[in-house]
This record gives sequence, structure tokens and C-alpha cells, in this order.
Amino acid sequence: MSVILVFKISPFCKLNLENFLYEGGKMKFLRNIFAFLLIPAVVVAGYTLIKSFLYFMVSSGNRHVPFWIGILCYVVFQVILYKPMKTYVFGHELSHAIAGILSGARIKKFNIRKESGSIVLTKDNVWITLAPYFFPIYTYIVIIIYIFLGWFVNIKQFYGYFLFLAGFSIAFHVALTTYILSIEQSDLRIYGTFFSYIIIFMANIAVFVLLAALVFPDDIGVKDICLRVFGNIADIYKFIYAGVLEIWSAFRETR
Repeated sequence: MSVILVFKISPFCKLNLENFLYEGGKMKFLRNIFAFLLIPAVVVAGYTLIKSFLYFMVSSGNRHVPFWIGILCYVVFQVILYKPMKTYVFGHELSHAIAGILSGARIKKFNIRKESGSIVLTKDNVWITLAPYFFPIYTYIVIIIYIFLGWFVNIKQFYGYFLFLAGFSIAFHVALTTYILSIEQSDLRIYGTFFSYIIIFMANIAVFVLLAALVFPDDIGVKDICLRVFGNIADIYKFIYAGVLEIWSAFRETR
């Protein structure tokens, strides 16, 4: 059976509790409960990553200035000129395709238009459906090209250009993914909107830790970040567990 994934920019649709818990008239109860339980982990992991990155930004000096210039240049480009939506749509559908191939699916149709696109695959799963929202494909293309060139030339002389393109492409991914998530997307309804948002946030955190290891291999201790993230997540769940036990004990005493 073929699966059609359609990406289309459509008007914003308000979301309410019913939209979060029920999709297409069917209750995705277990997925939403799982997503709800992941909220503390998402918040703590996001906070820890942002805090670590801000510390890196302050302490890194001038070595990584091209990276920040790349981010700034894309922001200025989008604000002053336009949103390169056709480029984004192509990357969006290509991300579906790559995730599909890695999951054992075959591509039957690939279609790109100015502000929409579609791909027909022989199978689907949550990673195929949500891949474009957490996989900055153009950043990974930049990284792959940089590593490939390293086999033939001394790439250290091009590190500044690499940082600029990495920053530019990451800003492209963050800005346009945020934009298209602010409007209704059929991809998110397939596995439930609330569940999909939580998975997207969690996956983006993991992907950005990986990107940090690839873009700043000599400057960011990814192992330390991961240990800090998992340690903080464990602490918040211990705190919640202790709080629930205390509330339950107080409730039983009042009966």
C-alpha cells in the first residue's frame, strides 16, 4: 500500500483540547499520554541545551564569528527579501524521501511546486512523517561536502566558510520550520498534533547536539552536554515523583 505525504502551506487553524486528543475522530490516547509525560524532559533538555550554547557563545571568542554572521545574514535575507519557500519545500520532501529510504520504503512519486509538494512512499512511520521538522537537510549537505573535500585538500583553510554556511543553513531550518509549524500541517495530524509537536521538539534537541559535535568538534564537549541533560532530566522526574507521593500522602490523610 502506498502512502502519500502532502506538504502544503495553508491558513492557520486554531487548536483546542479536542484537536490535541482526537485526530480524525479517533482518540490517540496512549500517544498523548506518552507525549504529556515527556513534557518535563523536553523543557529541561531544551533549557540545558540553550544554557550550554549561550555559555559557549560567550566563551568562544572570535573563532566562530563566521557562524554567527551566517545566522544573521539569513535572518536579514528573510526579513528584507523573501522566504525561499520552494527551496524549503524541496528540502522538506527530500527529508521525507531520505527517511523513507532509510526505513526501507520505496519512492513512487516526488512532486514539487512553489508552495507545496508531495511524495508517495510504499510505507510510513512517525520518523518518515516528521523528519522534515527536525532534520536540517541543507546543514547536513554542507557538512557532508566539507568532510568530502577534506579527503582531497586541507580543509582548515575553509573552516570559516564552512561555519558561515552552517550558520546560514541552520537559521534557514529554524526560521522556516517555525513558520510552517505556525500554520496547519497535515503531517502533524497523521500521528496526532500534540504527540507530533513533542517528538519534533525532542528530536530537534538531539539533532542540535549532534550538529554541535560536527560543526564545533574541538570546542564543545558533547559528552558533557549529554550527561548534563540526562542528569537534569533524571532530577526533574525525581522531583515530580516525590511531589506526587507527598500530595497522595496528604490526600490519604484527609480521607
